[in-house]
Amino acid sequence: MKKLFFMGIGLSVMALLFSCGTAAKKAQQTAQKPAQQTIRIKKECQNYVTRMEKCLKTAKGKNYNEFWKTCEGTVMWDMLKEYQDNGFCFDEDECKQKVLDEINKCKDERLYLFRKYYRK
Repeated sequence: MKKLFFMGIGLSVMALLFSCGTAAKKAQQTAQKPAQQTIRIKKECQNYVTRMEKCLKTAKGKNYNEFWKTCEGTVMWDMLKEYQDNGFCFDEDECKQKVLDEINKCKDERLYLFRKYYRK
């Protein structure tokens, strides 16, 4: 009877140690995962990304979706004026299309920026 009692206690202790070991291992695995994946920003997207980051850094304590729209509109307007002032295009419609093309090339960067600043 004593052997059975000690065997039961031994098995209970082993089960407890095993469950603590797996819990610690899972906690260690989650601690090793990076909080956010970083991407490499393409050279043609540097202009857009730096302007958006500059605008989004001031987005604390506000409705983020509305602020994103405002920042993107401001950045698009600034890029349009830059294109027109530097003579990269002949008329306003062509400049608008060039700005949209430049921004559409940066889909991964836009998504990265949205997630990066949305979490803050």
